[in-house]
Amino acid sequence: MSILQQASKILDDIIQIRSHIHQHPELSNQEFNTTKLISNFFRDLDIPHTVCESGVGVIGYLQTDGAAKTLAIRADMDALPIIEGTDLTYKSKNNGVMHACGHDMHTAVLLGTAKLLLDNRHLLRCNVKFIFQPAEEIMAGAKDMIAAGALQSPTVDAIIALHTSPDLTIGEIGIRYGAMLAASDALNITVKGAGGHAAHPHKCVDPIVIAGHIITSLQSIISREIPPTDSAVITIGQVMGGEAHNIIPETVTMKGTVRTTTPNIRQQMPEVIERVVKNTAHSMRGDVDIEYTFGCPAVISDTTLLQLFEQVTTELFEHNAIVHMPVPSMGGEDFAFFLEEVPGFMFRIGTGSDNPNSRRALHNHKVEFENEAIYYGIASMANFALSYK
Repeated sequence: MSILQQASKILDDIIQIRSHIHQHPELSNQEFNTTKLISNFFRDLDIPHTVCESGVGVIGYLQTDGAAKTLAIRADMDALPIIEGTDLTYKSKNNGVMHACGHDMHTAVLLGTAKLLLDNRHLLRCNVKFIFQPAEEIMAGAKDMIAAGALQSPTVDAIIALHTSPDLTIGEIGIRYGAMLAASDALNITVKGAGGHAAHPHKCVDPIVIAGHIITSLQSIISREIPPTDSAVITIGQVMGGEAHNIIPETVTMKGTVRTTTPNIRQQMPEVIERVVKNTAHSMRGDVDIEYTFGCPAVISDTTLLQLFEQVTTELFEHNAIVHMPVPSMGGEDFAFFLEEVPGFMFRIGTGSDNPNSRRALHNHKVEFENEAIYYGIASMANFALSYK
């Protein structure tokens, strides 16, 4: 029986598991029941595994006699603090929590992949680790699992992961050489002026006006200091200042995000932002405090591994499944922390269909991820693992 036939055979069972996980979503670092479900699944299959000391997160392991290398496959498990707005029969029963990013599907796909690889263990030419990671949505889980030794004993040589994509149609598998997702950093700015009566601005230094100029000036960095062939985003998403309509405040605070896709541009950003922000404030008699925090790096594909995946996936499916993503997503993914340690890549599985809700954006309260996509996730992941050596 082929890998495609085996994936089809187990699909209904894996869909039931996915539906259960979707009905019982858990927030970051609270995935205790999901962890228990995964552990029970592995126990029933007699797959060796460990549960992280925190009680969230599972690492399963298939050892292959004589294998020189170890491949890790990662899935994230956490949900989002969103009230689900779908009409699915298996919609969330945990009010205010929803799997709106497809992590329930990621988890189900990896469970199905583990089942297929166990059934085809005699064909494996590598060891395989199954990493079920908590807390991706708060960019903490990957670092925690690395610190806990997820990439050790035995040492992982390569790692892969997938992510749902409403922009792709079911049956399409998206790949990208280079950056797949952007680095995500945080920017906090406090603009300091001199408060006073709103009717006498000449006796004050208005931090609100300065803040407005800073927001505009920051965009000139993107258009005038970043090469047009590189991608970058600076967004100020929060501005706080003022207590009354007739008072010029002392300070304004702003919070934002900085997204980049190349490491060298990322390293330049703090200095460039500081220069632009300080010069803008000083030109208007104000001052600023700037806090730039490096968060999650970019997800950058390993060329050799991705070439192998493209080759074997093209051979696997009768239709032309591979779609080359033309531009990186400016979203962030803490899978990047794994890629700082070992080579690997992330690919996309299409979850879109004629159902309009399947085309809604990630993190939307009405987005629906079509179950048929699970088949393509399991087949492509298992097939790559059987091809890696």
